[in-house]
Amino acid sequence: MLGLERIGVQSRFILLMLLVSLGSIFAIGWIGYQSARSALTNAVQNHLQSVRHSKTSGLRTMLEALRDQSLSLSDGKLAGEAMLNFKQAYRGLGEERLTADQEEALRSYYTTHFLPKLKDNLGGIPQPEQYIPAEPSQRYLQYHYLAASHSAVDPQQPADPSEDDSLYGLAHAAVQERFERLATMFGYEDILLIDDDTLEIIYSLRKRPDFATSLRSGPYATTNLAKAAETLTRTSDRDAFRVVDTELYRPDLGRPVGFVLSPIFNGTEMVGILALEFPIDRIVELLTGYFQWEREGMGTTGECYVVGPDFTMRSRSRFMVEDPKAFVTALRTSSVTASVVDQIERQQTVINQLPVKTFSAEQAMLGHEGLTTITDYRGIPVLSSYGPLDLDSLRWAVVAEMDVAEAYKPIHDYARKALLAATALALATTLLALVSSWLLVRPLKQLAAAARRIGAGESAVSVDLHTRDEFGELAGVFNEMSASLRRQRAELEERAAENQQLLLNILPASAIEQRRDGDEKATRRFADVTVLVAEFRHVDELGGHSDDGRGISLLGDLVAACDEAAEKCGVEKVRAVGSIYLAVCGLSVSRPDHAARVLLFAQELIKIVAAFDREHAAPLTLSVGINSGPVVGGVVGRHKFLYDLWGDTVTIASRLAAHDGTAVHVTQQVHDRLNDLYAFEGPFHLELRGQGSVKTWRLKQATEA
Repeated sequence: MLGLERIGVQSRFILLMLLVSLGSIFAIGWIGYQSARSALTNAVQNHLQSVRHSKTSGLRTMLEALRDQSLSLSDGKLAGEAMLNFKQAYRGLGEERLTADQEEALRSYYTTHFLPKLKDNLGGIPQPEQYIPAEPSQRYLQYHYLAASHSAVDPQQPADPSEDDSLYGLAHAAVQERFERLATMFGYEDILLIDDDTLEIIYSLRKRPDFATSLRSGPYATTNLAKAAETLTRTSDRDAFRVVDTELYRPDLGRPVGFVLSPIFNGTEMVGILALEFPIDRIVELLTGYFQWEREGMGTTGECYVVGPDFTMRSRSRFMVEDPKAFVTALRTSSVTASVVDQIERQQTVINQLPVKTFSAEQAMLGHEGLTTITDYRGIPVLSSYGPLDLDSLRWAVVAEMDVAEAYKPIHDYARKALLAATALALATTLLALVSSWLLVRPLKQLAAAARRIGAGESAVSVDLHTRDEFGELAGVFNEMSASLRRQRAELEERAAENQQLLLNILPASAIEQRRDGDEKATRRFADVTVLVAEFRHVDELGGHSDDGRGISLLGDLVAACDEAAEKCGVEKVRAVGSIYLAVCGLSVSRPDHAARVLLFAQELIKIVAAFDREHAAPLTLSVGINSGPVVGGVVGRHKFLYDLWGDTVTIASRLAAHDGTAVHVTQQVHDRLNDLYAFEGPFHLELRGQGSVKTWRLKQATEA
């Protein structure tokens, strides 16, 4: 207090305001830090909650669809007749015997092909006597359908037709191709028919070593499949079913396998059991978003996975997928036993092996759901959202997590920068206030008042200060700045309107709204749209060999004509790059007739190309691919961006457009919707890389034109 008498009142007031300002800066900074931390935590947890709910719903829908398909197939004519025929033929094999050479071939199959691969995957020393069936009829079938084809060496491939001329061979030949089509159509890994009396697997689509063995007394009697089948033999309900949890299934060389079972009835009598194998890869793709975690907003450490009743994983670990060696190395320093780590490294999968006995998994298995911060299976602190997935007697825990370090990194960066900025500002403000406060107070009040008016939105603001000193000059500069701001504001408003119009030309209206809401990528899944991909052939021949830009001009005219046709048909242009024109209907505006509009647009494109060729003597031809289904749309790029679509629907349409020939190619989905409005040729079966065989149709009018 002794030094304050030497400081003027104005300086004392400034010093007091500085102290108050500094206190306010730190108080507001602390409150802002806490608020930002809470908001960020809520945002991350809500996102994890949303991801978990979405994955749980998708997984439940997938399993329910598999269950419904199982009930439908078991109640159908194909399964019923096949079951009766196989039971009769199977029981008629009692007199069949293998020759000594055939017995040796069967044993050689196990010792040379199956058991070595099983040992590589599961370890141990499996003995042939543990796996070779004891009954002659079982060995007969295994010789003809396993040893003769070695199909179990690659369980994904069906057995080759054998030379079995028994009644069983006739029954098998009658249904094998039909079951193969069902498996291909619905994505089944395997289809089994099980005798309800003996629990013998009397038919298997893939013909693995469980074929022609008893689930009651054979080598696989302790599997989850055997337990579920035994339970179903006691049911009298034709709509009963069992979902079998995944396990390391030895007939499939120790790979994770799960089943859905339902009984087969002939009238009121049960005659057998149908078993469909889980599509494990499709479950993994659903949970991992096709291994595109960052694209789903999970950052660099977020993931969603499933835990089974034994508290081991039922899906893939992100960290195992992205860096297997580092993941296995980390596991060896954790509490996971060496034998489990060896098995994970040997099979390169954590499914049914990696223990996940965390708080989240335990609570989800008890039927609870919630959000918490825990230490995950890697020993890393994470934000975790958990909940159960129930279907029949099966319960899984679905867990979505993200590392705490990644979740809180933005707020830590903010706190560090805010502290540095506050310190620098406090020092600079203190020095400036002590040196210049007595010169700045009165004229700055006028400038501050004028600045506040500008900040409040006024535009015609000026400072009436007639001094000839620096403050007068500052007032003049301020007045010029005010006038400049008025001009800049008018220019900004004009540019904002231009930018808005430009955005409408680049992005769909829905994407613009998402970007305004803060979603810069504007990623969104559309459940049902129709996509058109048009490929203009011989584009590089436009304009001849001259360099005067005539070819680019002609291509621009062609694209402009296509754009006008798209607008007229109610179709949205996505992009036109080189010779490819991508359009979609049903994206920004939901249209029940999106398929019909796109086909109408395709016809317009054909007319445009024909007119263009006539007018310019051009050699252009057009190939169009159309497909309906779900897509994912979003903004690509940060500074120079465009809107794009991706997904199987777009991929198939693109590959149809790239197919040789000048025509409008459509998929089965489009044909089914429009076959009563348009004439089509087909079907044609096209082999598309990555998609297998796809049934397509060709628009007849387009072909004739």
